[in-house]
Amino acid sequence: MTKLISRGAAALALAAGICLGATPSAAADVKLTLGHVAPPQTTYQDAAVRFAENLKTLSGGSMSVDIVPGGALGGLAELWAQTRSNALDLHLIDIGAMIAMKEARPFLVLFAPYLFKDQAHFHRYVGSEVFGQMMGDVEAQTGVVYLGYVGDRPPRVVTTRETAVVAPADLKGLKIRTPQHPFIIKTFETWGAAATPISAAELLISLKTGVVDGQDNGVIDFIGAGYAQANKYFAPIDYIHSGVGIWISPQRWAAMSEQQKGWLREAARQAGEDGRRQHAEQMQAAMAELPKLGVTVTRPDLAAFRASVNGMVGAMDGKAWPAGLYSKIGGL
Repeated sequence: MTKLISRGAAALALAAGICLGATPSAAADVKLTLGHVAPPQTTYQDAAVRFAENLKTLSGGSMSVDIVPGGALGGLAELWAQTRSNALDLHLIDIGAMIAMKEARPFLVLFAPYLFKDQAHFHRYVGSEVFGQMMGDVEAQTGVVYLGYVGDRPPRVVTTRETAVVAPADLKGLKIRTPQHPFIIKTFETWGAAATPISAAELLISLKTGVVDGQDNGVIDFIGAGYAQANKYFAPIDYIHSGVGIWISPQRWAAMSEQQKGWLREAARQAGEDGRRQHAEQMQAAMAELPKLGVTVTRPDLAAFRASVNGMVGAMDGKAWPAGLYSKIGGL
């Protein structure tokens, strides 16, 4: 069974893992530690569990994964640093969150609002040569190895405590929690909100105590993490479409046999395929749950939201990411 382990136990598992990886052998039992920043009741955890179960099955039980959720091993930048330095075996995160590594800054384009028309468009990008080149450049510069796409995330929306958001003007002056992504922060500032980066581990208490008026996230995580306890208005502005990937440290990857490497990639591939099939059903169930939780779903003016950020996106082209990349991805 996949286990959730404490910070102390994780350190022991990591130390043991380095020893296990010293001699590549498909016959040797290998235990890997996977860290992510999201709470356990989220799409991140679902993807991690799918990957771990697939790997155990494919390897005949010789490879197992201990999952450490909720940022227990550190925040986003720390987990990337640990993965690069071989202190952490596996890191699972939103693909766009690679921008925490300076070598991956072109991926900042994924947080440009309304880059993708829908989730199918995002899938085309992940399977494209454009994505392959971008990811290959990061792997070459950092040594971190991308294993694959392990699941969809719901489109990002905005939820609020007391304000029904229909147009950008409704966000003016509201303190909206955002992740520490500069372009998400810039987007909400363009809409007039006071973007307030807060870690996922601290978000629920921040919503309950009024430290922030609302948050940006997806509907599944909004419900699963309990945010509906504090936010009663849900505005499906759907301004970012994304998905989750998984990476392995350079030393761990080098220590694997070719058979083990094949199991790791196949476990990720299967997790992604299963995740895509489950996504639509989970989205439908989550949206149906909102009224039961006392949450009002608004009908935002999407054209107004898009128009209000067009100038910002245009100004960043060639500065935040290579010139023309936004258009190239948008045309896939």
